[in-house]
Amino acid sequence: MTMSPTKESYRQTVSAAGRRRGPARRAALALALLGLVAVCGYLAGGFLRFTEEVNLLARPATITVADGIVVLTGGAQRIDQAIDLLKEGRGRRLLISGVNPDTSVETLARLTDTERRWFDCCVDVDYAALNTVGNAEMAGRWASEQGFRDLILVTSDYHMPRSLIEFDRVGAIRSVTPYAVRRGDLWQDEQTPTAPGLRVLATEYVKLVAARFLTTIGLVAKESVSTRVAGIAP
Repeated sequence: MTMSPTKESYRQTVSAAGRRRGPARRAALALALLGLVAVCGYLAGGFLRFTEEVNLLARPATITVADGIVVLTGGAQRIDQAIDLLKEGRGRRLLISGVNPDTSVETLARLTDTERRWFDCCVDVDYAALNTVGNAEMAGRWASEQGFRDLILVTSDYHMPRSLIEFDRVGAIRSVTPYAVRRGDLWQDEQTPTAPGLRVLATEYVKLVAARFLTTIGLVAKESVSTRVAGIAP
């Protein structure tokens, strides 16, 4: 059967268009692959820099005297070391932020092997903060109430970079001195993470990237503070 001129012309037009689109598709695919490689390289490089930053933060440093001390719950030895700083006179008061509402002051004193008089005189407990954003918000309110401008921040080494980002949002705080508590089980030596350490660092790095992105676009995570516990309007 002889193909009609109309059908033959249509076939030739489609074939020519396909040939023209071929190089364009290949170029677009190549650009997409290059972009993916660039993003992966950027994230991998950022993770290495993050790991180095965590390692440097955890090295012992001279801690100067500040107005107050804030410790974020969630890691072993954080509260113990914050109380040690309080006893050394590094701050006038200590805020323990993000405590489970079912945990009493008596329990905290017992778990940290600290005399109750320290809690009665110089320790405040925040039950309202639900996450790191909430920790920073409640610490800012506490600092304003106490008339504090300069704080020492105590948290785990891997958690410190993200915590500093959130605390930088708080206008009531003039300066934050980091005091990072090193997680011994996360490091093989002074610089090399263990396998569990790599998982913790990778998870925290993703959260750090998200926090930086939210800061860049001016958004704050929702539900960071329990309004019922804090006694504030939702």
